[in-house]
Amino acid sequence: MEISITTVNGKNINLEVDDSSNTIDLKIHGPTRQLVLRLGTEQDLDSDPKASMQIYVSTFELGTFNFMVERTETIEDVMAKIRHGEWAPILVDPKAFMLIFQGKELENRRTLADYRIKKDSTLVLLP
Repeated sequence: MEISITTVNGKNINLEVDDSSNTIDLKIHGPTRQLVLRLGTEQDLDSDPKASMQIYVSTFELGTFNFMVERTETIEDVMAKIRHGEWAPILVDPKAFMLIFQGKELENRRTLADYRIKKDSTLVLLP
Protein backbone atom coordinates (compact mmCIF):
# COMPACT_ATOMS: atom_id res chain seq x y z
CA MET A 1 0.00 0.00 0.00
CA GLU A 2 1.16 3.57 -0.50
CA ILE A 3 1.06 6.25 2.18
CA SER A 4 1.64 9.96 1.74
CA ILE A 5 3.32 12.16 4.35
CA THR A 6 3.21 15.95 4.32
CA THR A 7 6.05 17.56 6.26
CA VAL A 8 5.68 20.76 8.28
CA ASN A 9 7.23 22.72 5.38
CA GLY A 10 4.60 21.33 2.99
CA LYS A 11 6.81 18.78 1.20
CA ASN A 12 4.99 15.55 0.23
CA ILE A 13 6.72 12.19 0.65
CA ASN A 14 5.15 9.05 -0.80
CA LEU A 15 6.14 5.66 0.62
CA GLU A 16 5.33 2.15 -0.53
CA VAL A 17 4.87 -0.06 2.55
CA ASP A 18 3.96 -3.64 3.25
CA ASP A 19 0.30 -4.10 4.25
CA SER A 20 1.48 -5.95 7.36
CA SER A 21 3.77 -3.10 8.52
CA ASN A 22 3.15 -1.83 12.06
CA THR A 23 5.99 0.66 12.33
CA ILE A 24 7.81 2.59 9.63
CA ASP A 25 11.16 4.22 10.30
CA LEU A 26 11.91 7.18 8.01
CA LYS A 27 15.15 9.13 8.12
CA ILE A 28 14.81 12.74 7.00
CA HIS A 29 17.87 14.35 5.38
CA GLY A 30 19.42 17.38 7.03
CA PRO A 31 20.10 17.39 10.74
CA THR A 32 19.70 13.78 11.79
CA ARG A 33 16.15 13.26 12.94
CA GLN A 34 14.02 10.19 13.03
CA LEU A 35 10.29 10.09 12.54
CA VAL A 36 8.39 7.01 13.64
CA LEU A 37 4.94 6.55 12.19
CA ARG A 38 2.50 4.16 13.77
CA LEU A 39 -0.22 2.73 11.60
CA GLY A 40 -3.39 2.05 13.51
CA THR A 41 -6.99 2.93 14.15
CA GLU A 42 -8.28 6.26 15.42
CA GLN A 43 -8.90 4.59 18.76
CA ASP A 44 -5.16 3.78 18.98
CA LEU A 45 -4.27 7.40 18.21
CA ASP A 46 -6.72 8.83 20.74
CA SER A 47 -5.54 6.76 23.69
CA ASP A 48 -3.18 8.44 26.13
CA PRO A 49 0.22 6.73 25.76
CA LYS A 50 1.26 7.80 29.28
CA ALA A 51 -1.84 6.39 30.96
CA SER A 52 -1.15 3.45 33.25
CA MET A 53 -2.73 0.13 32.41
CA GLN A 54 -2.73 -3.32 33.91
CA ILE A 55 -1.25 -6.26 32.04
CA TYR A 56 -0.82 -9.87 33.09
CA VAL A 57 2.28 -12.06 32.92
CA SER A 58 1.59 -15.77 32.94
CA THR A 59 4.06 -18.52 33.82
CA PHE A 60 3.52 -22.26 33.65
CA GLU A 61 4.93 -22.97 37.10
CA LEU A 62 3.93 -19.92 39.15
CA GLY A 63 0.60 -18.79 37.75
CA THR A 64 -0.37 -15.32 36.53
CA PHE A 65 0.72 -11.96 37.96
CA ASN A 66 -0.42 -8.44 37.19
CA PHE A 67 1.73 -5.35 36.58
CA MET A 68 0.96 -1.66 36.11
CA VAL A 69 2.70 -0.33 32.99
CA GLU A 70 2.52 2.46 30.41
CA ARG A 71 2.22 1.78 26.66
CA THR A 72 5.50 3.65 26.13
CA GLU A 73 7.51 1.26 28.33
CA THR A 74 9.95 -1.06 26.60
CA ILE A 75 9.90 -4.82 26.96
CA GLU A 76 13.17 -4.40 28.87
CA ASP A 77 11.29 -2.15 31.36
CA VAL A 78 8.63 -4.84 31.80
CA MET A 79 11.31 -7.51 32.30
CA ALA A 80 12.88 -5.31 35.01
CA LYS A 81 9.50 -5.17 36.79
CA ILE A 82 9.29 -8.96 36.57
CA ARG A 83 12.84 -9.35 37.95
CA HIS A 84 11.94 -7.12 40.90
CA GLY A 85 8.54 -8.71 41.52
CA GLU A 86 7.71 -10.53 44.73
CA TRP A 87 7.90 -13.95 43.07
CA ALA A 88 11.11 -13.30 41.07
CA PRO A 89 13.41 -14.92 43.67
CA ILE A 90 11.70 -18.22 42.86
CA LEU A 91 13.00 -17.99 39.29
CA VAL A 92 16.47 -19.51 38.96
CA ASP A 93 17.69 -16.88 36.47
CA PRO A 94 15.04 -14.31 35.48
CA LYS A 95 17.37 -12.92 32.78
CA ALA A 96 17.19 -16.25 30.95
CA PHE A 97 13.47 -15.80 30.32
CA MET A 98 11.65 -14.27 27.35
CA LEU A 99 8.23 -12.68 26.96
CA ILE A 100 5.77 -13.92 24.34
CA PHE A 101 2.65 -12.11 23.09
CA GLN A 102 0.32 -13.60 20.49
CA GLY A 103 2.93 -16.22 19.61
CA LYS A 104 5.77 -13.71 19.06
CA GLU A 105 8.93 -13.33 21.13
CA LEU A 106 9.12 -9.70 22.26
CA GLU A 107 12.30 -7.71 21.61
CA ASN A 108 13.73 -5.76 24.57
CA ARG A 109 14.17 -2.47 22.70
CA ARG A 110 10.56 -2.25 21.46
CA THR A 111 7.63 -0.82 23.43
CA LEU A 112 4.33 -2.29 24.48
CA ALA A 113 2.66 0.07 21.98
CA ASP A 114 4.84 -1.34 19.18
CA TYR A 115 3.23 -4.73 19.79
CA ARG A 116 -0.26 -3.20 20.28
CA ILE A 117 -0.36 -4.54 23.83
CA LYS A 118 -3.39 -3.00 25.50
CA LYS A 119 -4.83 -3.04 29.01
CA ASP A 120 -5.62 -6.50 30.36
CA SER A 121 -3.39 -8.20 27.75
CA THR A 122 -1.60 -11.35 28.88
CA LEU A 123 2.08 -11.95 28.15
CA VAL A 124 3.67 -15.36 28.65
CA LEU A 125 7.04 -15.71 30.40
CA LEU A 126 9.05 -18.65 29.04
CA PRO A 127 12.54 -19.99 29.82
